[in-house]
Amino acid sequence: MKGASGIRFGKPGIDPTDGDDDWRGIFTGAKRDLKSRKQELVRNAILDAAIALFEKKGFDQTDVAEIAEAAGISKRSFFRYFAAKDDLLARSVMEYGAVLVAAIRSAPRQSTDLEVIHQTLLAGVHYNEQPEARARQLIAISTSHPTARQAYLSRKHLVEDAVAEAFASRARNARRDDLRVRLLAGITLALMNATIGAWFLGEEKTLEAAAKLAEAELEKIIPFKTAPLNSKKKGRGKEVDLRQSTP
Repeated sequence: MKGASGIRFGKPGIDPTDGDDDWRGIFTGAKRDLKSRKQELVRNAILDAAIALFEKKGFDQTDVAEIAEAAGISKRSFFRYFAAKDDLLARSVMEYGAVLVAAIRSAPRQSTDLEVIHQTLLAGVHYNEQPEARARQLIAISTSHPTARQAYLSRKHLVEDAVAEAFASRARNARRDDLRVRLLAGITLALMNATIGAWFLGEEKTLEAAAKLAEAELEKIIPFKTAPLNSKKKGRGKEVDLRQSTP
């Protein structure tokens, strides 16, 4: 996607996970030693076991003891990796958010806002493609069980804050709560949600195709031209290309 020049870059921002130490390492991309990588393997094994049980029995009907047994660990060991059953679904949301944050922060400095959003969308697509089966399973579980959906979305506010902070970190004198920064974060997440929804509902066969469809629909909206809402009678006929506006 191509658009107007975006916000200027250069200033690091605040910690988007401030106040949530349990998730700080995910967003900050903390280096993983051998022990950390082994722990990640165990977490994935627990999540895989949990997904299988959630699909078979239902989210509410599955307890931690069953998940631990299916994963080949003790119930006590389960709580070394997850604070509660809900965190199984919450963690996947956080890891997905971390991928988006990393893509925003690593985008070339000369990139426009829309180019950054495009690259971030691609990163989100590639994350959910590995494997697509797990992404589809998690969505199906979260949409089929209200309690699971709440667990899945329980950390959504942290993802939104982290994505906004990533955009703010690229801009001089920008803050996470600035309107423009929040708008960029909102567009990014809305595109991702639309992409995943179109793929999950079968509108497109692949996530990549769904992403192209979502971007095409956005392009129909962004070139929108109109007179400013506060324009006086004299200037009402003047068209304004919103893509070329600057903050």
